[in-house]
Amino acid sequence: MKKEIIYDKNAIKEFNQFDMIVQKDFVSYIKTLEQEGELKFPEARKITKDIFEIRVHQDGSYSGFYAYIKHPDIVILHFFQKKSQKTPIKNIKTAIHRLRYYR
Repeated sequence: MKKEIIYDKNAIKEFNQFDMIVQKDFVSYIKTLEQEGELKFPEARKITKDIFEIRVHQDGSYSGFYAYIKHPDIVILHFFQKKSQKTPIKNIKTAIHRLRYYR
């Protein structure tokens, strides 16, 4: 089922700071998300009740958070480079804060 993808303006700024190869991987996953309506592990995983993480590994680890906001929309909330395996709480809080705008 095709979904409409919405990008938070801050997420776009974060995305644009990544190298092109990292951006291409994210675009590929987001296109799959748009076409199929979901991503499966290991490309994505559930972080909270409402927020999911897209994971990219290219000379480091990168993450993007998204949420389902209404049928059929998905909002891309936040992108960042991971410094450790564990997802930092501050990044989760950033995504939760941005999601409030779309609810």
